[in-house]
Formats: sequence, C-alpha cells, structure tokens
Amino acid sequence: MSIEYPSTPPTRRRRRARWLIVGAVTAVVVVGALLVPALRLDLATNVTIALSYVGDDGQTYSCTYDYRTPHRLPMPASTAASMNERDWSRTGQLIYEWAKQHPADAWTTQDELPADHPRSTRADASWGLAMDRFVRFPPWTIDAGNGPEYELWWTARAGSTCADGLR
Repeated sequence: MSIEYPSTPPTRRRRRARWLIVGAVTAVVVVGALLVPALRLDLATNVTIALSYVGDDGQTYSCTYDYRTPHRLPMPASTAASMNERDWSRTGQLIYEWAKQHPADAWTTQDELPADHPRSTRADASWGLAMDRFVRFPPWTIDAGNGPEYELWWTARAGSTCADGLR
C-alpha cells in the first residue's frame, strides 16, 4: 500500500503559511507605524467649527475643523468655550467670498500647475489664507516650565469640501 501526497508536500505548505503570517504581521506593523504620528494622540480637541457656504455654481460646500492643543499646553477653558459658542453660521460664506477676491499667489502653493488644474493646490492655499483671516483665537500662553508657550493644531475632518468650491 502506498501513501499518496497531495500536489504540494506538507512542509512546503507550512513554510508558505509561515511566510504569509510573517508578511501580514509586517504589513500591520508598517501601516501602524505610519498612522500613529498622524493621529497625534497627545492632542486634545478643544474647539470644533463647522462651516458652509453656497458657491457661485449654486452648490453647497461644507467642512468641519477640529482645533487641538497638546495636553501639556492646554487651551484655557474660557477660550474654548467662547470659540465653541460663537455663531459661525455666516463665516463660511465670508471666507469663500474673501478667498475668491484674494487667490493665493503661486509662491504659497506646492505646485506649478495653473490655478484651474484639478490637481492644483491653489484653492486649498486660498482657503487656508482666508481661514487665518476669519478664524482667530484670543491669544494665550501656558507656562510650561521654560517660559510661556503656545501651540494650536487644526485639521479638517474627512469629507470636508470647502476648498472645492474655489476650484
């Protein structure tokens, strides 16, 4: 009586399975290493601002921004409260109108593409400059032991389309 082996011997299947496991674990570690700095777990969201406007094309564009500070340099509660309680309902339209009137210069963009090119960053730069003009926080500093410090990060939430109306 003879024993018939399947087309691939068992030792080869075990080696292949081992390599697949090692490859999967390596991929998970690499992806995790790339995502952790982007998450900035040391930041606390203090203020959330939702903006919207109607573009010249009649379409409504909207975006939501989270303003965050490091735990070691917290935003004063009174500042966060005043910014969160502010009426931002018309600000998106004001930002849009200003950004249209003041398009970003070529030196403020990351590319040399014409402003109307779909991959141009000119609209993003124009929107960012207008945001800096209309979304202003009261000044504050925190004494972190080495003298007064201040740090504020902002990020647009996924799905934000505010700069798209300027393209």
